Amino acid sequence: MNLLDFKKIKQLDYQWHSINQVRRTSIPKDILPWLITRFSITAKLRQAGQLRVDVLEDSWQTPTPREQLRLRLKSRETARVRTVVLYLDNEPMLYARSIIPARSMKGSWRFLPYLGNQPLGGYVYKSRALRRSTTEVVKLPAGLIQNSNEALWARRSVFIEYGPGILVNEAFYPAISRATKMAGQL
Repeated sequence: MNLLDFKKIKQLDYQWHSINQVRRTSIPKDILPWLITRFSITAKLRQAGQLRVDVLEDSWQTPTPREQLRLRLKSRETARVRTVVLYLDNEPMLYARSIIPARSMKGSWRFLPYLGNQPLGGYVYKSRALRRSTTEVVKLPAGLIQNSNEALWARRSVFIEYGPGILVNEAFYPAISRATKMAGQL
């Protein structure tokens, strides 16, 4: 089950912007810390309560043209696409879509297809050699992600250790604002 409305995505021409180029006053004050943190969102949510991961999709696919461009993939290159919702105390907090190219599944990352309902962030952040691209943000229009009638703020970045890296897109449900204080320093 995928929560994205693919008809709207294909019609949509949104642009991601470096977090450094966005007027921070345009972002709700309880959402901003989640967009700019360099720490693991998974770890922060665990500090705030009971974390659950629902895997909506985890399969080999051809990434979208934007995802291919961001990872510098060839047009026919496949990747493991993992889509999840993170729940905190049974309330949805985060929708995540991760693109894991086959060329990136080396070393410890070769086990990523076997995560099951374990969060990707808890696994990826263990690496000492991990590098991360600049965070990009966008305000997604209302209705793009099903089960949310509100516009959602999202961030994306590439985690690099092997191959082209892993593109992680994260959209924050409005309920994340309630977890901001409980999560500690972001």
